[in-house]
Amino acid sequence: MNERSFILWVKLMCASSCKDKHQAILAATLKLLAAKGFHGFSIKQLAAEAGVAAGTIYLYFKDKDELIMHLHSDIIKTVAAAMFENHDTSLPIKAQHRQMSINLWNFCLDNQCITLCKPQFDHLPQNVLRDLHADTWSQLKPIKDLYEKGRQQGILKPLPNDVLISFSFEPLVNLAGQLLLETIDISADELNLMLEASWDAISISTIETQ
Repeated sequence: MNERSFILWVKLMCASSCKDKHQAILAATLKLLAAKGFHGFSIKQLAAEAGVAAGTIYLYFKDKDELIMHLHSDIIKTVAAAMFENHDTSLPIKAQHRQMSINLWNFCLDNQCITLCKPQFDHLPQNVLRDLHADTWSQLKPIKDLYEKGRQQGILKPLPNDVLISFSFEPLVNLAGQLLLETIDISADELNLMLEASWDAISISTIETQ
């Protein structure tokens, strides 16, 4: 191995090590957040869980707020990728909504730690929530587009996006969390009724338009 190749190898190894530590810190944060909440763990505890020195965390994140924001952004990217898999804008709006809902439901059941973390994110400090809001919607653009098209066509209630998502997709995440905690049971038939209910909550029925 010549000198140039050796330097390149060292750079690649360092980059790989940095990426591994970054991911280890985020994974440990997710685990502790689900178990203890935002205020329930210290940087020292996080470092121990991630297997890094406490000072290492500050090489990647300025403070705990920034760390949580990075984690939230990563989670939303992952959720969005799952929700919008096989997304077909040529389908009727209701069919698009149903497919997103099914994808979200399956993702929640397959990713217990992320699902159970949602209540913790909902109760983050107000300044953190404000910063997360715009980033979240930028990654959920297909939902924004769906809502806008639905309102324009008179299919969906003329409500803001934050209200529509609170009635359509968020209840599915909350119910998936209860199912994972084994506080409720949901059959296949009940799931179908839930999906219909989430659509009915945001759509304008034919009775309403008469």
